[in-house]
Amino acid sequence: MSTFLPEEVVINILSRLPPKSLIRFKCVSKTWLSLIGTPDLISRNLINHSTLISKSEDPNNPLFVLVKATDKIDTSKHTFSFLSYDNLDPEYTSEVILNLPQPNHGLNLDIVGSSSDGLLCLCFASTIYLWDPTTSSELEPLPPITPREMVNVYFHSVGFGFDSVSNDFKVVRLLNVQFRSATNLLHISQEAEVYSVSSGSWRQLDPHVARVPYGIHTQSRATMYLDGNFFWCATPLPLDNNEDEKIVRFDFASEVFKSTSFPDASVIGDYSSWKTTLTALNGSIAMLVYPFGKEVEMLCFDIWVLFEFGVRESWTKLIRIGPSLDLERPLGFWGYGKMFMESKEGQLVLYDPSTNTGKIFPFDGLKGSLQVALYTEFWETNEETSEDDGGEVQEEVNQ
Repeated sequence: MSTFLPEEVVINILSRLPPKSLIRFKCVSKTWLSLIGTPDLISRNLINHSTLISKSEDPNNPLFVLVKATDKIDTSKHTFSFLSYDNLDPEYTSEVILNLPQPNHGLNLDIVGSSSDGLLCLCFASTIYLWDPTTSSELEPLPPITPREMVNVYFHSVGFGFDSVSNDFKVVRLLNVQFRSATNLLHISQEAEVYSVSSGSWRQLDPHVARVPYGIHTQSRATMYLDGNFFWCATPLPLDNNEDEKIVRFDFASEVFKSTSFPDASVIGDYSSWKTTLTALNGSIAMLVYPFGKEVEMLCFDIWVLFEFGVRESWTKLIRIGPSLDLERPLGFWGYGKMFMESKEGQLVLYDPSTNTGKIFPFDGLKGSLQVALYTEFWETNEETSEDDGGEVQEEVNQ
């Protein structure tokens, strides 16, 4: 009996493996190394392990793909479109227009995350909102930063997620605290506060215990949530030449920050010449790295995956996608081997890397304002069901 397997059979088998196993199996043989590095196999692998595929949705709580866009003319207006998760058909979308103050800062409205009980966490400048779009079109802000005497406190960044230990959703707010000593020296420190949805109040974390980091990016595209942790990109301080760019993690259960450095600059290139999008890929952190600037005519981006947090050497470059003439930036994975992208005209595109083709959706926004997230519309079936469940919250926070 022959032990030879046709190449198409090997590709079919490899495409069903999780990405972590796929990378490990590059060492089996030169043939496998060559196959695993092909765009066709990587595309098939993303089909089977794409982050937004879910097999256990509750039929009573329908799942949507949520798209946020800022109006091109009036930047105080922000449209939230809810697409059918199964087919992304625009016929099943609904829109909510939110009128916010400071129209010149419309791009500051970001989706921080969403939860399985219908909540969206939004951030506009330094104001944070928890909003249920099924019950209201009005935004109710969380309590603001408490003023301090002789101390300047500035909002820095925000995260949203689920604490499985306390069975509670939480918001973490990072603050930059500045004050001058008696000798007029400027002192700068970082602090963090946590808002509990169940208690409805903020509390300050001990900065030494929590190990609050510096330099976290505030852009929504450089953040993500995964398995009880929120992640940001972080840059070193201007005078700190010994530090690298990092991924910073906040664990909502332990309420402690940890970090992992980016891939070495000698491998990934000059940090100042590219941007990043963070997303999840089959339980791992994926970083989409792409160039920016007026001189960039066609988009090419690399997919890097971090298989073990805290181990810089576990960063692995999966594949380079592109070039594409009409695409501006990646927004995240969907399913079936496809990705959400923003075009150069600010349109939402569902892009298929294997064929280099895309489907344009019939809505767009101000360039750079598009965001994509999962949203679960929560419906309580009856009181008896709530009692049987013991009122427990099931974890599902998406971004």
